[in-house]
Amino acid sequence: MGHRADVSLLFDLFVVSQRVRRVLADGMAGSGMRPDEYAVYGLLFMYGPLTATEMAEQLGMPLSTVLDYVNAIDEAGRLNRVRHPDDGRAVQLALNSRGVAAHNRANKHWEVVRKEIEGSLQMPKSHVRAALAALDDAAIAAALSAERPRAHR
Repeated sequence: MGHRADVSLLFDLFVVSQRVRRVLADGMAGSGMRPDEYAVYGLLFMYGPLTATEMAEQLGMPLSTVLDYVNAIDEAGRLNRVRHPDDGRAVQLALNSRGVAAHNRANKHWEVVRKEIEGSLQMPKSHVRAALAALDDAAIAAALSAERPRAHR
């Protein structure tokens, strides 16, 4: 690895995000799904049924963005919508058999990249995940702080 610019933690995160995005895009080519789509399918595959609001929270996305993904999955004929058992007004979303099959096809590509990256880590995966969780917590706190009214801006 060449010299790394020492700018800031957020700069490092930006650079890593760009590299991971590029590797995933290359690895997912031919899978029938983009990496961002796979993340949404993966969440529904692992934890569905979920409401769109629950998905937005888990994915760290605005609800409107999640709804765009949900609509695309639905238009592809890969989604089941069911009434929430505790709140009849709410709808839970889950992959149907076509959605599961699409997820499984794309998963083969995702797994190649995941194994390559995790196999190249220079520290235990649990440490990396702990650091990512801490960074996520800090980002959530910063977002909440930005939402609060401030006396002096």
